[in-house]
Amino acid sequence: MPVSTEHLLKALYETLPDSVLVVDDSKTVIAANRTATETFGHSAAEILQMGPADFCAAAEEFDQIWQELYPPKTDLKRLHRRISFRRKDGGVFPAELMINRINSADGRSIGLVVIIRDLTEILAAEEDRLKAEKVLKTALASISDGFVVYDDQDRLVLCNDAYRAIYPLAAPAMQVGATFESILRYGLAHGQYPEAGETPQSREAWIEARLKSHVSPASQFVQEIAPDRWLQIEEIITEENYRVGVRTDVSALTRVKTEAERLGLIIESVAQEVYLFDVHSGKFLSVNKSARENLQYSIDELRMMTAGDINESLPAEELAELFKHMVSGDSKFLIFDATHKRKDGSTYMCRVRLERMDTRPNPVILAFGEDITERLEFERALERKQQEFESLVRSLPDMIIRAEPDTTLSYVNENFARFYGRDVDDLAGRKFIHFFPPDIRSEILSQLTGLSPEKPIGSFERALEDHEGHRHWFLWTNQMLFEDGEPVELISVGRNITESQKAKERIARQSRELAMRNDALEQFAGIVSHDLKAPLRQIRLFAEMIAEDVDAGKTDELEVYSAHISERGRAMEQMISSLLEYSQLAYQAIKPQPFKLSEAVTAAWNNLSVHAAETKAKLSCDTDAEIFADPHLMTQLFQNLFANSIKYRNAPAPAQIRVVVTINKMMTSIAVEDDGIGIDARHAEQIFGVFQRLHRDEREYSGTGIGLALCRRIADSHGGGIVLDTSFSGGARFVISLPNRAHARRAASEL
Repeated sequence: MPVSTEHLLKALYETLPDSVLVVDDSKTVIAANRTATETFGHSAAEILQMGPADFCAAAEEFDQIWQELYPPKTDLKRLHRRISFRRKDGGVFPAELMINRINSADGRSIGLVVIIRDLTEILAAEEDRLKAEKVLKTALASISDGFVVYDDQDRLVLCNDAYRAIYPLAAPAMQVGATFESILRYGLAHGQYPEAGETPQSREAWIEARLKSHVSPASQFVQEIAPDRWLQIEEIITEENYRVGVRTDVSALTRVKTEAERLGLIIESVAQEVYLFDVHSGKFLSVNKSARENLQYSIDELRMMTAGDINESLPAEELAELFKHMVSGDSKFLIFDATHKRKDGSTYMCRVRLERMDTRPNPVILAFGEDITERLEFERALERKQQEFESLVRSLPDMIIRAEPDTTLSYVNENFARFYGRDVDDLAGRKFIHFFPPDIRSEILSQLTGLSPEKPIGSFERALEDHEGHRHWFLWTNQMLFEDGEPVELISVGRNITESQKAKERIARQSRELAMRNDALEQFAGIVSHDLKAPLRQIRLFAEMIAEDVDAGKTDELEVYSAHISERGRAMEQMISSLLEYSQLAYQAIKPQPFKLSEAVTAAWNNLSVHAAETKAKLSCDTDAEIFADPHLMTQLFQNLFANSIKYRNAPAPAQIRVVVTINKMMTSIAVEDDGIGIDARHAEQIFGVFQRLHRDEREYSGTGIGLALCRRIADSHGGGIVLDTSFSGGARFVISLPNRAHARRAASEL
């Protein structure tokens, strides 16, 4: 079934990437497509309440446009402008505005179709293109060599000013789009290439050869472009079949006509031995002063000799095999050590570097020789020292590394490699800093980069885990070596101080335990002096009142006074029992082990089953999380929290208690929440004190104020904590934080 024109127009309207607004003659938007709502950030309903001027960054711009459109002019049916628009969030963007008039069947103007094209990305791309073009032009202008690019049709794409200056007679033909052959022929016709000859035949042969080397460039070659002016030409073909060429003026080098000029002017007085000999015959062509004096031969004597005549260490066959690839041209460079023989028969070690020079017409080999006798003696002494150092390092119990200033390892000893379960060779090139935990790397790097020529040595203590997961403490002493104020090498020595650290931890733990016990003693003293004194004072008061009444012969109030004394005695007994319970649980050594959290929750709830059943309390705990803690103490903690939730419920409604668990990399968070009467945020910290109660009327809410204090002590003993979530409404929500297994062990060892 064919698609109707109406459906096509509607699909085009909704999918058009440009914003479309339909405006009636009263300046009211009566329709907008989806792109318009997305571009301006207004909803469709908001747009239909706006006028077109509301979208302009400057409303007066649209007023001017409206004045051009109205009253309608028969000769103006379409308007095209570039103006700025404003989005709902205040952002302004440039756009292309196209307005077409909508006429009725009788030719009357009934509205406008406004099309808005966002030009942000287009203008940004254009700006980037202009910047890149400017950078390219600047870069090309700064290149002293001639630079040229031809496309896959061999047409000129671009060239720099240096290229035009190199070929001044051909420069007028260097227009973008001109072919290489046309530029070449133009330059030849105007005398640009004297090497092409004077006859038409020689010129055509030259052009043919030059086009062939241009189409299929093989290697660099030298071209004469004017009398006594020479260019080195290098051309390559890109993957897109473009030809990129570089022209380097080598006139100065070409003017050096003879070997005597080359060596005499450049290397005759160099302290290093320099030789020049023929590739094929092997005979010396030139030898500098340093080589002549060391070998004790004159230049004339040496010109009758070959490289093999002064070589003592290699037989002629081995020397020929060594030179074979250089003679054939397959190799350009060669470095080897050889023993050179002097005229008096003495010898010396020499490091030789050969370089093949493909000069025309006969290639030669340039050789540099360095007497390395003293260097070899120094290297042997250094090697002995290195062996002594290695022996010393192997005998030390410490971990030793050497690294670049950025901690890239250049050396590690066996102790370091053994600690991480690696081979020594596998660690070279790795970063020393990566062997520390990620959370302290920035701190370590800060300490290392803080070393200076004035203070090149620093140290720090850190715990590291070996390849088996065992934790050890190390004292790292770091020394940064400097040259001219710049760091060049880092040397670090790590000494295992685990035992001494354990001793420190034991002392610290004992100090903390002593402080806690002192704190407990102070609390106990405060409780005895204050909380326990209160019922004693009341007992004494009622006893005195009984004595007074007995003396006065009154007996009608004795039963009441006796009841008060009995009730205060029971309260005092309950406080003493609670205090005993607190002291027994709060300071007992924890015995952490992995177990399901639901096991402790279930055990705590079972302990309260009678009370829970009486009040019809409900518990929700849907988790299979595993925690690392003391099961007995965690059961007591949950029992105290559940008992509080049941006690402080919104009676007569039953308590609804919920346990929610959240686990991250380091901590497990357990939330216990209820729908009871809640706790004022002002008392968020007070409620965790011993004998701290917010409800003094024990007939309504009985208790001693020990439960939450005990919960905090249990959480603290596991290296975690417990707080009241003051943001929670509709009840009370306590959040317990416990470290995960690895961190829990560490916390337990510190407590």
